Amino acid sequence: MAVYRSDQAQLTISAEAAQGGDPELISGTLVGGSSDIDTTLSAEANAGDTQITVADTEDVSVGDFIRIGGPDGAAATIGTDVTEEFEIRRIVQTSTTDGAGTFFLDRPLAFYHPSGDDVEEVTNVANTTSNEFYSYITTVPGVYESVTLPDFTPTIEPRYLLGTSANRNFTKAYSGTQSFSGSLPSFVVVDATPLRFPIGKMKTNPSAYLASSDHTSELQAAAKKGDVWINLKNNTNLDVGGFLHITDETGTAPSSTSTITSGTNPEVVKVQSTTGSSTSTFVQLSQPLRFDHAVDVNVQEVAASPTFTHTITETFDLDTLTWNVLFRDSSETAANDLQRRYVGGIVDSATLSASEGGMLMMSYDSVPFLDMVHNQEDQATVSTNLFNSSNAPAGMPRFALMNKITSSDIDFPSTEPYYFSQGSFTLFGQEFARVRNVALSIANSVEPRYYISPRHGRHRGPSEFREGRRSYSLSCTIALPDTVASTATTVNSANEIFKQLLLEGNYGDGNGLKGFAITLTFTRGTNDTITITIPDDGTAATGLNEAGAFILSAPYNITGDPIIQADLDILFRNMKIEIVDSKGVYI
Repeated sequence: MAVYRSDQAQLTISAEAAQGGDPELISGTLVGGSSDIDTTLSAEANAGDTQITVADTEDVSVGDFIRIGGPDGAAATIGTDVTEEFEIRRIVQTSTTDGAGTFFLDRPLAFYHPSGDDVEEVTNVANTTSNEFYSYITTVPGVYESVTLPDFTPTIEPRYLLGTSANRNFTKAYSGTQSFSGSLPSFVVVDATPLRFPIGKMKTNPSAYLASSDHTSELQAAAKKGDVWINLKNNTNLDVGGFLHITDETGTAPSSTSTITSGTNPEVVKVQSTTGSSTSTFVQLSQPLRFDHAVDVNVQEVAASPTFTHTITETFDLDTLTWNVLFRDSSETAANDLQRRYVGGIVDSATLSASEGGMLMMSYDSVPFLDMVHNQEDQATVSTNLFNSSNAPAGMPRFALMNKITSSDIDFPSTEPYYFSQGSFTLFGQEFARVRNVALSIANSVEPRYYISPRHGRHRGPSEFREGRRSYSLSCTIALPDTVASTATTVNSANEIFKQLLLEGNYGDGNGLKGFAITLTFTRGTNDTITITIPDDGTAATGLNEAGAFILSAPYNITGDPIIQADLDILFRNMKIEIVDSKGVYI
């Protein structure tokens, strides 16, 4: 008998343009009858919206699936006929059944859709290996061996009604709030993919551009975060498979390595395909945009075999994640696949660590989610459709039409890990060579909010998550360096950690606590590094928002270890991570 096996299960992730919007291009089969939904958006819809306004709600039923975006009356095939985002959502409530009105959706939108976009009823998405359908939930976070899945956790509340025959037993049960919380225990870091989500945004700049005779252009129209198409003013020497740098700068485009500028939110994108004319070219991207970009900003093609510098800095609002989990049984029967998709995940707490003899590891210690959808249509004990639509498959709440993501869709990591032997650790300007372990922890104090608001389709999960006060800590064990005289002023001594503890980050200038700087670097090869800088500008100073790190404890215990060591507990206020590698595009 076939069973689901852990070694055949897979987790893939993607970033979201807005909380809860799982990104994939998916068309479905148009129902196409005279009594089915065929309308347009009467107002623009943004990524993250959970309702849309349409010109006509005739023939709509709760439970219908609709495709938003794509061509009128035709399947959405990527090419000359479609240069816009399209996606499928389920209607869980409607404001009317005829005339202009509102559709309430089963989960937030992944993409921006302008007013006038097509809205049509669809059913029965068939998976395909062609390029007609794209899911962007195909990234592996690292080399992992276990996952705590954020499966649906209901709250069933028993109530005791006095005076009934129930006596001492509860009389009736009611459904309460729902929650979805998971974690990704210790996994091997092989690139920068997981690093930014507990912290903020990633800006990317290339090492060099192609010559000025190669592609230089500007955005023909503004681009939204999450878009997978951009419109360029020209296609001169534009190479499919090449990398483009969206600089967020306007004016004369850069033409040499000495004039690289970046603007506010620069990023690198990869050209998947192109269509259009020499004066207006639509470029399909390999991954959705990380930022909004204004019309007329410079777009420059990156030189061949470049290196890229990715800088991760703090933001108030963290980007959210989609997790997709597929269980395939031991008989490899695709019809038995169990697929669950968790949306709106936010990394509440995370830890980055390395120990002697090991590799650079990371864990997402707590990741709450807004909601989930799945592929389980039917339930034997349900005699009638739980929704009203004759076109909706009979069965379960949270059933969704979505692409099936299998191992053939995944670009598994091929790069080597970052080993402990490639690391260097600097405290207060001194590199310590006998660091036995280090662990950096991030806590975002995420709070779920359950607002008083209309809920439909049995959805009683969080309305949103809000980040609270951010806190960082670092712990490490250092076998003490060589001894020096008590009068020595060098920091390269076994006594320096003890002195720093006593100083409390106050170096006697009368301006209060200053703290010190920390640098942690892993060098995997030439132009292949991860550098963590504390504080984010590398310089600790007195005054508001300037402090560095502080030692909270550093006991010099006497144990059986032949070398006295100190176990440091360190507090710091902010940091920056810089990654240099050959990977231009991250989710």
